[in-house]
Amino acid sequence: MATDLDTIAMLRDSAARYAEDNYSFHQRWAALERPEGYSPQAWRDFAEFGFLALRLPEDAGGLDGDAVAVGALMEIVGARLLMEPFLASAVLGTGLLLKQGSAAQQAAWLPQLADGSLILAVADDDDGAAPCVADGGRLRGAKTGVLHGDVAGALLVSARDAASGEAVVLRVAADAAGVSRRPYRLVDGRGAASIAFDGAAAEVLRPESGRPAADALAELRDEAAVALCAESLGIVRCLVETTREYLKVRKQFGRAIGSNQALQHRMVDCFLLQEEVRALTAAAQQALCTPAAERERIVSGARAYVIQAARRVCNEAVQMHGGLGVTDELDVSHYFRRLMVNATLFGQRDAHFTRFTDAALAV
Repeated sequence: MATDLDTIAMLRDSAARYAEDNYSFHQRWAALERPEGYSPQAWRDFAEFGFLALRLPEDAGGLDGDAVAVGALMEIVGARLLMEPFLASAVLGTGLLLKQGSAAQQAAWLPQLADGSLILAVADDDDGAAPCVADGGRLRGAKTGVLHGDVAGALLVSARDAASGEAVVLRVAADAAGVSRRPYRLVDGRGAASIAFDGAAAEVLRPESGRPAADALAELRDEAAVALCAESLGIVRCLVETTREYLKVRKQFGRAIGSNQALQHRMVDCFLLQEEVRALTAAAQQALCTPAAERERIVSGARAYVIQAARRVCNEAVQMHGGLGVTDELDVSHYFRRLMVNATLFGQRDAHFTRFTDAALAV
């Protein structure tokens, strides 16, 4: 479904107002210091506002939101550096369940995702890592760097079927026997976990459509890349605005440093990069509805460029803020850390650039 523009504007405005009133930079510190690494109250509020049901179909009480609607909220996630598992559970976990879950599985789990009582984390294959193996309803193997895997109540795990060798997706309770988690914090403060499965009981997701799990996982990875592009756009916009204001008020030798023409030129470059990130994010969002070959080419091209462009804007923001730019007391350093982590999720820049060039040459 193509979410209408009025609904998207409403989502963006309501999320922005909530974050402004309840998720300032200083209020965010309280969430960082909690054992969960996020605000349970904010998570409940997201459920009440309907944000967690964004991807659910309308007959299940959701908005059937498309990539543009998801992107509108992901921009706020980036702009305010929200710590809640919105990407992991409401976007990716819910999306994978909708793609691969049977009608019975969806009926059992989607309501819990919508009301926030269940948090899902997606444990996908690492680049070059040996996949987990599913054999007779038992799962063996390990996953590392599972975003919000430390707080998830259940995991959706990609694996290989021992008999057929085909890709499958399984649901595993996080507290099941045979599951061991090593939780830790990423450099941006969000939680993650390395998870080992030693014969853990697992339920295979079996869609009535018979769609291969490999296709669903490939599409999900592209959806994750596009959502991260939107989050990067929210970060870049904040960095450009914050740095522009700083140059207007910071004075040296009796005048604002923003009067320096060299810094003005650098700010113009940052603004141009911001607009390029915006345009490429929009193109990638639209590409999710295209055939797989075109989708992969556009999404990977956008993701590779956005990672580089956002990092350049962030570097400029840090440098133009001087020594303050690397301190915990300034939000610029926290944006830098979030971008560092996001650049490693669901395919790094080099992997996306390689896929883009391969797809472009094949056209």
